[in-house]
This record gives sequence, C-alpha cells and structure tokens, in this order.
Amino acid sequence: MVQERRQSVKQYNRNRVFRFIAARKRVSKQEIATELGLSLPTTTQNLNSLREEGLITENGTFESQVGRKARAVSIVPGFRVAVGLDITPHHISLVLADLNGDIIDHLRKSFTIASDEASYLALRDDIEAFIRKNQIRPEQILGMGISIPGIIAFDHETIVEADTLPVPNHFCRIMQKYFSFPCRILNDASCAGVAEFWRNDYENQTIVYLLLSNTVGGAILINGAPYAGMTNRSGEFGHMTIVPDGRHCSCGRYGCAEAYCSALVLSSHTDNNLETFFRELDNGNREFKDLVDRYLENLAILINNVNLSLDCPVVLGGYMGAYLKRYLDRIRRLVRERCTFVTDGLYVQPCACEFEAAALGAAISYIEEFIKNI
Repeated sequence: MVQERRQSVKQYNRNRVFRFIAARKRVSKQEIATELGLSLPTTTQNLNSLREEGLITENGTFESQVGRKARAVSIVPGFRVAVGLDITPHHISLVLADLNGDIIDHLRKSFTIASDEASYLALRDDIEAFIRKNQIRPEQILGMGISIPGIIAFDHETIVEADTLPVPNHFCRIMQKYFSFPCRILNDASCAGVAEFWRNDYENQTIVYLLLSNTVGGAILINGAPYAGMTNRSGEFGHMTIVPDGRHCSCGRYGCAEAYCSALVLSSHTDNNLETFFRELDNGNREFKDLVDRYLENLAILINNVNLSLDCPVVLGGYMGAYLKRYLDRIRRLVRERCTFVTDGLYVQPCACEFEAAALGAAISYIEEFIKNI
C-alpha cells in the first residue's frame, strides 16, 4: 500500500511537471520547482525521466545578469499526434494536432458521405493522403477522433442518432478496420467545446458552448470535461422550443431553436455561403439586415433560456461564432432586456477557437488522454 502511494505521488508529480512545461512552452528547472513547490532533486528526476522518453528537450538558455544562464526546457509537441475528423452533411474537415493541442495541418473539402463502401474507401483515401503529406509515422498517431452532429453512445463507438448523416450506427467500427490506430466517434458540439476550453482560460469553471453551425447544438463543460447526462445527450439546446408551433425543424418537430438560430437561417440566402451573406450585408443589403435583426432576437431567447437554466458563461461558437463578434454588445443588451434577473449580459462570450473547433476537439480527446497517463 505504501509503495502504491509512493508510485501515485511520483506519477502525479511527473504529470504536473509535463503539464507545466506544456502550458508555459519554455521554462527553466528552477521555475518548475518554485511554481510547483517541488524540490530541485525531485524536479531533476522528473525532467530526466521525461527527457529519456523523448517527451521534452532542451531549448536554449535564458538571459541572466549574474551566474550561469538557466537552461530552458520545452515539450516535444510532435512526439505524439492525433487526427481529428469532422463530418457534416456536405463536407469533411481533417486536422492533425500535436501535444500542445496546436493544429499542425488541416484539410477542408466538399464531401457528401453515403452509406456504401465506395464512400468509406474515398474517405479512407483522403485520411491516408493527409497523414502521408505530413510524413507522420503510424506509431506517432494516438488515434483519430471522429466528430459528427449526432447522439453517441457511452462506448464512443455506436451512433445512437444522426438524422443528418446517412451512416449506420456501427460507422466507427467500419472506419476502424481501415486503420491501425484507434478510432472513436464523438458529438461535434462536445468536441468544439473541448477545443474552446483548451484555447481559453476557463480553468475550474463550468461553461456552456453553443454550437451555431448548420445545425444548433451545445455542450456543458465542467472544468473541460463534457457533462454527458443520463443518456449522453445533454446540451441539445438546438431542440429547445422557442416558438411554439413555429418553423419546421430537421428533427421533424416545430419551433426548435435550430430552425431559428442555425447558420442556414442566413446562409441559405447566399447558396449556403456565410461569407457571401455578410459581405452583401456590409454592402448595404436591407433584406439581409432585417434577417440578422430577427436572427439576433431569436438567438437572445435561446441564450437567455440556457443561462437561466445553468447560470454560467455561454460561449458563442460554430460557423456563426466569428461573425457574431461584431454583434456582441447588441446580443448582451438583448439578453439583459429579456432576463428576469438583473444581469450585465457579460456572461455571453465570443469563441476563442474559430477554426475547425469540432475536428480539433476530436483530436484533443486523444491528446488529453495521453497527457493524463504521462
């Protein structure tokens, strides 16, 4: 028992040292010891162990006015990498992420997936070509996280429901047979929320990530971990009713937030191109201005409902995330006017991770798992 406790403390300190180096990017041994409250011998022992395994490396020296210059250490980000694949009804996104959670490379292309072998083989070929392009060895790859707009079973292998994608429930097992590294399937909003947590300073907080893309979803993150709920479908904010008997929703019901707050509400007027929509808006299109006004009013209803339920920051992400930053003050005013309680609306936050958040979060699921076990 005593030996197990010692091993546990040793593992804990080793993990703390690695995470500290990763967070600071470049640090000295003295900084590590001081900040983490470790003795210099313990710090040295951990650094030697991490260096021997190839996880960290020396990275020059720090300037010093007196005495010897302190050596800098950094993690080796490419020691292990993870692949993230985000699948939507009309395109795929691929990212390759390192141990810092940084994107090494990315690919986004039009792709309409079908439930047949030809489609699966085409997807496999794209993934293999992407990996080859980056000269990544199979043994470097921790795994591939596959993000989809759907409800996933707790085994991260079975799709419970994905109305917008024509793929079977065992799609993950189909993909697994093509690759030597592990694959898992994840909800797109949860993935995007995880990526947002990595990109921003939300440590020890609970946040709601609102995914405003061609579908509307969400995730509740408690210190970076998605809250699953009883059936792994928490955060389905897109199917809250905000207009009783209102517009038809993709789920088959009426008046859902998705029918009023998805990116398609705007982009459907410009061949599903949001960039074109906002460019025309900036050029003075009055019809588009009216569409945005109604969009923001409906979005404020959704945000207010979410905040009244969970009383925590609400981060606006997805395709709309970057475009909504210009309207942040207005959104905060709208939620202030709607809220039962006194609020400044500052709980509404812009996303920090604007680029391929779902694909990145899918990759990070493997990175986080690896780092926990260092």
